[in-house]
Amino acid sequence: MDSVDKVYRGLVLDPFQREAIAVILKGHSLLVAAPTGVGKTLVADYLIETMYRRNRRVIYTAPIKALSNQKYKQFKQLMGEDSVGILTGDIVINPDAPILVMTTEIFRNLLHLSPERVADVAYVIFDEIHYIDDPERGSVWEESLIFMPKTMRFLGLSATIPNVEDLAQWISGVQQQPVAVIRHEERTVPLQHFLFEPERGIVTEKQLRKLVKKYKGPMRIERMSHLKLLDYLDEEYLPCLFFTFSRKQCQDNARALYRVRDYLNSQEKQQVAELIRAHMEKYGKTESARLPELQEFLLSGIAYHHAGMLPMMKELVEDLFEKRLIKVLYCTETFAVGLNFPCKTVCFNSLSKWDGVEFRSLKNREYFQMAGRAGRRGIDTHGYVFSIVELADVAEGRLPSRKEDEIEPLMSQFSLSYNTVLNLVAHYDRPEIESILHKNFASWQRQKNHDDLTSAKQELLAELAQLDPQCEHLDSNDCPLKREVLAKELKKLRRKVDEAVKSVNYRSQRKKLLPELRALERKLAMEAARCSKGQIQQCRQEQRRRKQIQNELRRITRQLSRLAPKNAYLAEFESKHNLLSSLDYIRDGVLTARGEFAAKIHGQELLVTEIYFEGIFHELDVHQLNALAVAIGYEPRRGELVMRQRLVDLSRVFKIYKRLERIEQNLVGASSVLFNEHMVALAYHWSRGEDFAQLVAYSNLDEGDIVYNLRRGIDLLRQVRGAVGNDDPVLAAKIRLAIERMDRDEVSIVL
Repeated sequence: MDSVDKVYRGLVLDPFQREAIAVILKGHSLLVAAPTGVGKTLVADYLIETMYRRNRRVIYTAPIKALSNQKYKQFKQLMGEDSVGILTGDIVINPDAPILVMTTEIFRNLLHLSPERVADVAYVIFDEIHYIDDPERGSVWEESLIFMPKTMRFLGLSATIPNVEDLAQWISGVQQQPVAVIRHEERTVPLQHFLFEPERGIVTEKQLRKLVKKYKGPMRIERMSHLKLLDYLDEEYLPCLFFTFSRKQCQDNARALYRVRDYLNSQEKQQVAELIRAHMEKYGKTESARLPELQEFLLSGIAYHHAGMLPMMKELVEDLFEKRLIKVLYCTETFAVGLNFPCKTVCFNSLSKWDGVEFRSLKNREYFQMAGRAGRRGIDTHGYVFSIVELADVAEGRLPSRKEDEIEPLMSQFSLSYNTVLNLVAHYDRPEIESILHKNFASWQRQKNHDDLTSAKQELLAELAQLDPQCEHLDSNDCPLKREVLAKELKKLRRKVDEAVKSVNYRSQRKKLLPELRALERKLAMEAARCSKGQIQQCRQEQRRRKQIQNELRRITRQLSRLAPKNAYLAEFESKHNLLSSLDYIRDGVLTARGEFAAKIHGQELLVTEIYFEGIFHELDVHQLNALAVAIGYEPRRGELVMRQRLVDLSRVFKIYKRLERIEQNLVGASSVLFNEHMVALAYHWSRGEDFAQLVAYSNLDEGDIVYNLRRGIDLLRQVRGAVGNDDPVLAAKIRLAIERMDRDEVSIVL
């Protein structure tokens, strides 16, 4: 595999894939930016296999745990169980394997806390590297790239982004090594895009805008529009992914379609039944109120997929869809992240969504991340994308452009966590910290914007200087151009005087307007300069350009004033350093015992550390410990019911939480601590052996959310156990038992 073959795993490689592989074989870092579904992951697979054959270690990182789990299973099948490991916080399997799969957060944590564990890694793969501009987690990618050893190379896989060269330039500067960029913009299977209005069928955007102007009734879409669209498409457009930005609507739509359609023949139904049995045997005991109904849907070739489902159910749906036994799958946008699940058609239930803050149109990048699933290589000549449109979205300007050349650029979302501040203080001196704080992508983008704007400003000023008036009459009252302006003003003023005659207070208005009118008439009574038509035309062009330049200079000045201060991150570091010093995490520039503990906790580090040093972890029993772990950092979903509980007294924890909240507000200006008892009772009952079905009955939470949050508690307890180390064997043993009580039955992840 030392030369680039044209065929890999039975697939003919595209030129961009062979180009990327050639860079890898030379041992260089690279970014591959290409549309969804064209085969970027094949480059990663080639890299992993190459490193494995050369007895070199490689790390694959993914933005979400579900994708990490899926990749682990995939690589395990290809390379063998002993060759692959996984680290996702709540799951640790074969951590010293030559091929390690992990979330990007875990990779960043290893770089801070255990760099020796990755010192011999040849390559790290960042799948979905465009997550670098995720508002919540983008900093993780930036820190990973900043603190990576200079000997390590990386492969970044990204959806199409317009500023991928900027990203490469920044990384190249940070790592002091060349970074190749391979862009591929042509889709293997081209897409055709259509808008569907339920009453009128396929329409153009122009037609929609005309409709909005004359429409007088309610503009909301009818609930069964998805059925109308599927009736219009018929079975020749299947299989179809139907993106729906609501879990409940995914289920409701699948139920509605199930009542009127059955897509499978008897042989396919038998295959589905056998796969259901196989998954049930693999996972063992599974109690879910949704499962019987979902099985009925599956036997008709219909399904739904969202984060609120049990892991077993999601895996079952994914497996059946991959085997082409699901013809219509209603899903949320998380289905578009990571593994390749191609289909013939992608449908959108809407082109706008609630993002947790506002109701907005899809970004073009979001649209193409999902739309890119349409079109199966080697099967379809085209992929089809149909979007149900609401007239309200058109009226309120919420339609994305759906143009691939208008995909939004990556913007850094870098921010400093307390954990990062502590690790900077622990491992670097002050000059090094200041240097590191200027290395993030946000600072690079700010400097580039500043330089670009300043350069543009200088060019405009130079051009403006060349347009300085050469004519002695320019801007004087005898200038023909100035007289044109004065004549227009005089005409307008005379119209005002004529209109004033009809006014009640005509005399006062006339008295006010007449002096201005006479002054203009005197100016125009002067003899005009004798300029040729050519001179007048040249002056007119220069004045027009001068006005354009002045407007552009005002715009650039505004943009320069809006740039973040050059030392913004140094100021953020100082404010958080001061807070940590006030809490005695840092003393005289050195981490205290509190600081050393907090440096090993990733997320809610202040709250976890204060709880630990108050002795609360030691005082609670195993079940209370699990209840506490789930409450730390918990964010309730909209409409979630509060389950009142008197099982665990967490009043001391609540006081610590409120104290930290006040301190943060005073010293940093905003609070990051989160503590909520919504799931305390559920975690407590589960820890004591309660059945999962009973757990679901206690609350209105989705089954998948319950599993997610119990596993989040497992992750936090692992972190506490790691921070304690060998210093507190009694607490470590109790945490180990607590994790065992949580990690069972439906909550366990089967890999």
